[in-house]
Amino acid sequence: MIPELAPGMRISATGMDAERMRMEIASHNLANSHTTKDVDGAQYKRRIPVFKSMIDEAMKKEAAGLEGVKVDDVVLDHSPGESKYLPWHPDADSDGYVKMPNISPMIEMLDIMTASRMYEANLSAIKQGKQMYKGTIDLLRG
Repeated sequence: MIPELAPGMRISATGMDAERMRMEIASHNLANSHTTKDVDGAQYKRRIPVFKSMIDEAMKKEAAGLEGVKVDDVVLDHSPGESKYLPWHPDADSDGYVKMPNISPMIEMLDIMTASRMYEANLSAIKQGKQMYKGTIDLLRG
């Protein structure tokens, strides 16, 4: 059996994909920070990605190619949002208050920046792996 040449690079690629999804979800939350209702008419709730390591799956199945990380689910944050006095708003209650989504633009920006840095770290690991394999091939060429 021939071992796979670059499992570390593939694992880092799964990290890049997971961080890209994390960034998309945080961007979605940020874009909806003033959305009072979702498509079903319920109060809009912040979305949170749930990451899952795939190493356990790989070990159970004894299958190469399953290592790394993935976004296993996207859950709703059910913490309450604040109520704002906006009597002119179509979603205002009888007292003039609107239930705003539980989204903090600062937290979402922090998530976006963290996801961006983690994406860059995984990309750097891929580049380092590429250099390592290139050096090995150059040595074998003689």
